Amino acid sequence: MSVLVCAADPGAACSLAWQAPGVAAGTARAVVRCRDGDPTCDADGVADGGCTFPVALCLASCTAAGLSVRGFGAAPPTAPAADGCGASVPVRVTLGGRRRRRVVLRASDRPARARLVLACTASPSARSGLAAVVTTDFETGALATVGVGRHVIRHPPTPIYSDAVVRTAGGLVYVVNRLGGDNLEVLDPARGFTSILQCSTGVGSNPHDVAVVGPHKAYVTRFNRPELWIVDPGAPPSCAGFFRGAIDLGPYAAANGIPDMDQMALVGDRLFVSLEELDRNRQFAPAGKSLLVVIDVATDRVTGTVVLSGTNSFSASPEIRRDPTTGALLVGEVGNIYKTGDGGIERVDPATLTASGFFVTERQLGGNITDFVIVSATKGYALLLDDSLRNELVAFDPSRGVVTRRMFASEQYLSAIELAPDGTLWLADRTLGASGIRIFDTTTDRQRTRAPIPTGLPPFAMAFLP
Repeated sequence: MSVLVCAADPGAACSLAWQAPGVAAGTARAVVRCRDGDPTCDADGVADGGCTFPVALCLASCTAAGLSVRGFGAAPPTAPAADGCGASVPVRVTLGGRRRRRVVLRASDRPARARLVLACTASPSARSGLAAVVTTDFETGALATVGVGRHVIRHPPTPIYSDAVVRTAGGLVYVVNRLGGDNLEVLDPARGFTSILQCSTGVGSNPHDVAVVGPHKAYVTRFNRPELWIVDPGAPPSCAGFFRGAIDLGPYAAANGIPDMDQMALVGDRLFVSLEELDRNRQFAPAGKSLLVVIDVATDRVTGTVVLSGTNSFSASPEIRRDPTTGALLVGEVGNIYKTGDGGIERVDPATLTASGFFVTERQLGGNITDFVIVSATKGYALLLDDSLRNELVAFDPSRGVVTRRMFASEQYLSAIELAPDGTLWLADRTLGASGIRIFDTTTDRQRTRAPIPTGLPPFAMAFLP
């Protein structure tokens, strides 16, 4: 429930107020306390290392002529021209590995003043979480698990393919074994990460992503085929009934009849599928603007497309990212991976199906953006590959498109970054002789690990279980 939090001098002609979740009206100094993932106060409803508070500013008996606000970062709320409340804006409080963190918001239109404290507490599962890490030397593949809290490392015996990515859903681990493996594998952590399903997606199909709708329905992108597969991830070990159907995306291919489907995201009853649109007769050069295809998960029909601003919508992440403050889809487009200057990251509104153009570009960050994470309106992280093939992890401000800290660099491949349930940033570092997981504090952007956490084979991809 949203209420007004008033804070005005008794004799003032003008009063200011906040509109915020769960605070009694009429309080001059208000505090909103929220646990990460609590849907009554955390707008994204997900335990993801921070709380997103919807906040609006309200006026009574005055206009906003002399109004000033502080503490909002890049997106302060707008006040109405007269009595009433302005539009709500998301305020992100990132934990960065801490158990608690708070942000203080202030507004003044003298003599009226208002103050609101937003306090976020970590989810109880934050430090008991577990990372499922794909490790590989591209000849042999293995799964490793790393604890979020104590960083205990284990090596489940279940083999995986040497070229794989991983996702988690419903307490299970989904391993997408790519070209040469060409199958979807489901592992159960409750049974020691044993394989409970491993079914083919078609010889040479090169699956890239899985989006799980429910226990008996999922979608698998197949990079080397025009058909998106609908599968039953709860099928028996015999794979009887695993294949449920296919959606032909060939009509959306820019060249060769294959649209190069890659990442996916589920938003309500819509599935978004990225199409890289490459020309296989020209060494996979971009053949046109990349697309998002929109599919109704109830009918399995294509209901729309979104033309993106750039080409080659590639990212090392196994899924399309989401903006934690706005809910927008975040799509990376690298263009020519061997040349800097033709790509960036853009937002796509999943409701209106509109792409808003790059909000940060390769030129601004200094390299091809091979993976990225957005933490808040003013904090993001990116893995860069520059023209000399040097790899770098940087922090940047999405609101201004500027690098704020250069955090780590290597001549070897830095393959992935992910936000852990406690709000820290994990980096898969494949540096020869010093490979492993490096962990960074997202409030200070400094490394918390003195040395990389060894994973046996070099880490390649990772996903988290609560």
